[in-house]
Amino acid sequence: MIDWIRRKWRAYCAARKSAAEINPGGLLRLADEVRTLADAASRVCPPERRLQSRIRAIQDEMERIHGLAATPGFRRMPTEQRQLLRRGLVQSREQLLRVMGQVPAPTKLLQ
Repeated sequence: MIDWIRRKWRAYCAARKSAAEINPGGLLRLADEVRTLADAASRVCPPERRLQSRIRAIQDEMERIHGLAATPGFRRMPTEQRQLLRRGLVQSREQLLRVMGQVPAPTKLLQ
């Protein structure tokens, strides 16, 4: 009986966590984080045209997400679409972190 209650409680907590991740506030926080990472990446990464254009595209997409979140239709968006949006934001964040990790150090001297 205790195990059954424990399983139900864990399932309930997991459902609440996933609901909080795909609500508009959670998606906006993630979009803000990605936008901040994109700003940092644009400053840190070399001025390679293709890389900077990808970073600029990510920044533009985050602006569109903020504009979309201001509309009432964003709250009525189906759960599946919000989950896809969240997955895309997480992938963008991981790509930016990977790119920033591959940037060579500006100097060879240790600080």
